[in-house]
Amino acid sequence: MTLLAGQVVVVSGVGPGLGTSIALASARAGADVVLAARTASRLDEVAKEVTALGRRGVAVPTDITDGESAARLADAALAAFGRVDTLVHNAFAIPPLTSLADADLATIQAAFDTNVVATLRLTRLLTQALAASRGSGSTRSRRAISGAAR
Repeated sequence: MTLLAGQVVVVSGVGPGLGTSIALASARAGADVVLAARTASRLDEVAKEVTALGRRGVAVPTDITDGESAARLADAALAAFGRVDTLVHNAFAIPPLTSLADADLATIQAAFDTNVVATLRLTRLLTQALAASRGSGSTRSRRAISGAAR
């Protein structure tokens, strides 16, 4: 039996790097994975890789900074699997590193919306589902993903 057998993991920010690695490590550890990012074609590629590992991968094109889009992600995860055990926030934005005097406040606001507000929103949307599963995948997921990343 694998470490995450029967678990459902939602991963936001599934791009060409860390998000994909987390999703595939979760699948290798036995989890079904809900994949979220803005680029549908990338999500479809990763979903196929998850399926090739013998797990279910559900691709949900999502802009986590948009409340309706985030709600569709939460609804799709619950519709597909009826539960969510682990939520991995990997979507992030890095504003240009510059002095505050030269900083564009709109760029800083956009990064804050992605890194903080969107993370809190998606967590709120899935709080009941995570509580219902009692976060059963959370501790085991961290071990599985950190072990798989080595």
